[in-house]
Amino acid sequence: MAKRDDGRALLTALRSPDRYVPLGILGEGAVGCVERVYDKHLGRIVARKTLREALRDEPNALRTFANEARILGHLDHGSVIPIFDAYVNDVGLPVYTMREVAGRSLAQVLSMDRKTAQVRPLSLERTLKIVSQVGAALSHAHQRGVVHLDLKPQNIIVLEHDEILLVDWGAASIFDEACYAETLTSALDAIELDVGEFQSDEFIVGTPRYMSPEQTDSARSSLTPASDIFSLGILFYQMLSGRVPFTGESLEELLFHIRETGPDDPRSVMRGLHPHLAQLVLAMLEKNPEDRPTSLEHVLAELDAFRGSAGEFPLRAFDEGAVIFAEEDEAETAFVIVEGQVEISTGAGAERRVLGRHLPGDVFGELAVLRDGPRTASATALTKVVVRVIGRDALRAETESLSPWVLSMLEGIVERFVDRSERIVELLVDDGDGPDRAD
Repeated sequence: MAKRDDGRALLTALRSPDRYVPLGILGEGAVGCVERVYDKHLGRIVARKTLREALRDEPNALRTFANEARILGHLDHGSVIPIFDAYVNDVGLPVYTMREVAGRSLAQVLSMDRKTAQVRPLSLERTLKIVSQVGAALSHAHQRGVVHLDLKPQNIIVLEHDEILLVDWGAASIFDEACYAETLTSALDAIELDVGEFQSDEFIVGTPRYMSPEQTDSARSSLTPASDIFSLGILFYQMLSGRVPFTGESLEELLFHIRETGPDDPRSVMRGLHPHLAQLVLAMLEKNPEDRPTSLEHVLAELDAFRGSAGEFPLRAFDEGAVIFAEEDEAETAFVIVEGQVEISTGAGAERRVLGRHLPGDVFGELAVLRDGPRTASATALTKVVVRVIGRDALRAETESLSPWVLSMLEGIVERFVDRSERIVELLVDDGDGPDRAD
């Protein structure tokens, strides 16, 4: 009997209209207020977003709020907050609940200036990781027929370990109704969807600094994933260079530059930026949508390929005359020259012999790392030098991904090359009239 009463009590609790217990405000935006609440039915803490009271009778605000709830319910990706429930509360305001997250906006992480949009760039590795995750979330939305249309640092939440969440889907639009409906109709044969129910072309949405040219003057229903690609290009440019590519003293001037003026090459404001990354960003910022990368899958493939190369490794500068590494040092890193000239030598004083000179694009210091032995020569900056530093673990990870026979062949080549280099050094020592510098 007691067990039956306990069961009835549980059912009564699940029917309780007072499901959510307020725990405090998390944040307030232009459209809604987000608060922390306890869900008594499921015994967990969630975030609850409620439309502002003042917007109760505003059609555009109601449409935006309902649109965001529906879009979030449609998407299923690790970088998109999952929605749990949507309803109208007892005072007639629309509400939805979602996962509670603890993090900072990308604007905060970048110390973004609200007036100028200037930021403090992160390391290239962190930038590529964040941009790739944003691109993956957008790509998922595109595959389900949705474009975001309001990408900016404030709408990206950075969690621990630089994992991200892409938020604020109120401006999103369905660009492909068949694609949007596919995930539902594949499971339900008889279903009628009015995907345009919450869509409107009566007003332009988005944030001007991050808009695509076509977004500034076209109906929202005409926008495609190419618009999100352009906005991601602006964000990428900003994170690499520290500033947005288009500015203006007025809204009209800003929109003119977005539509008509080409951006500066990001290499002009970020010394040492790899040309491949600069070309990719500029391609994403092409004025004509058809001239941009065909999809975000293409962009992500380019970033993946780049991250597998030396291009993602950190930059380090050396003044003229600085010793980059010395003979007999433990070999922890290899280097790729971005600018300047490096001289490789062996010995000291009267016994010093120059083995060669390296120029931009050359790799040096890798043989000792691959051999896992001490340095057999020294490297000195002949001019001011900027290099990319490749750690031992990264270099080994790349070589260990090779097939065993290729790896064995590579090890043999390294050993023969080093043996030959040591023999050359011996000949130079024996020949007192040997050259002081190799060209």
